[in-house]
Amino acid sequence: MAVKKYSELKASDWRTPATVYLLEGEEPVLQREFIALLRRALQMEAGSIDEAVLDARETPTATVGATVQTIPMESERRLAILTHANRYSPNELQALARLVEQVPPFACLVLLPAPADESEGAKAAWNALTKAVEKHGLVVKLTALTGASLTRRLVAEAQAAGKQLRPEDAEYLHTLVDGVAERALAELEKVLLFVEPRTEISRHDVDMVVSASQQAQVFKLVDAIVARDAPAAMRQLRLMFQSGARAEETALKTLALIARQYRLIWGVRVLIQHGQPIKQPSRVSPEVAQRLPKDPDVLQVLTRQAFMQDKLQRQAERLSWAQLCAAFHALDEADRALKGLRPSVNAAEIMERLIVRLTVDGEPAPAHLRQGG
Repeated sequence: MAVKKYSELKASDWRTPATVYLLEGEEPVLQREFIALLRRALQMEAGSIDEAVLDARETPTATVGATVQTIPMESERRLAILTHANRYSPNELQALARLVEQVPPFACLVLLPAPADESEGAKAAWNALTKAVEKHGLVVKLTALTGASLTRRLVAEAQAAGKQLRPEDAEYLHTLVDGVAERALAELEKVLLFVEPRTEISRHDVDMVVSASQQAQVFKLVDAIVARDAPAAMRQLRLMFQSGARAEETALKTLALIARQYRLIWGVRVLIQHGQPIKQPSRVSPEVAQRLPKDPDVLQVLTRQAFMQDKLQRQAERLSWAQLCAAFHALDEADRALKGLRPSVNAAEIMERLIVRLTVDGEPAPAHLRQGG
């Protein structure tokens, strides 16, 4: 066997499951889906006594070997799932590579790596393990469900349930949960139940049911600020203060997220000014990349959260350098007030005054700040 993309797996690939699989890619939704399909191919129920889920952080490779060598009791084959497989030491990874060669035909071993910073030794050992799986089993590459692929998945899931979800509303739904596929699909299930017995899902239905993340709420707030819609911005701010948390805590978190959003907008404004491809972050020139904010890393955000590209571009195109500088000046003063370094009334009042300055006053920044990227 060798290497295949998950999307390229066919019915024939499931007729005779391999003895070992390595799933590459950080997409929990597809990982669970693969395991479910594998169980079906093995004719095994979830929770069967012939299934074992092991964690490499607390399971020696010798124990993994003993597990796959155990004769199944109820099913024709035993299923062993090893999570965090890449957290082993280089020596343990080498032992795991040898084990891959010895998995008996009555067993099936699935290796699930986790995000990790690997040393050079660990990388070499992991590469050797990958080669062993390619030779004796199958490496399956999982492509993360983001952007357009997540939109298509949401539309397809709704269609499978007998509902119609427009692509633009599917995209809106996943922006409310920061583009996280797992959360988007969970929220879609709630929407499907909410609209019953209707067959069409509207934008209003999504707004009524989906629990928007704090970042998504700040997106709405900054959208209103950039549009100079003070009433809408104030309404959104007050909604955020209804979260149940202490006002001071909400104010500090909200201010930090607004500041983060403005740093992203500044970075995208730099990209626009220098004619760089916002939708292709990997093609941004090194010279321009050095001019971008590093907290957050603008190019990394544009790459990992592609759904933000259009929104950030629209916001950046509406704000001049002078307006951005004025905004940072206002944010700095609000931060000082929240920390007790400037006279103030209370946290909510500080944030409301900030919204007024950002949307209505248009107070210019100090002269030494009025410079472009």
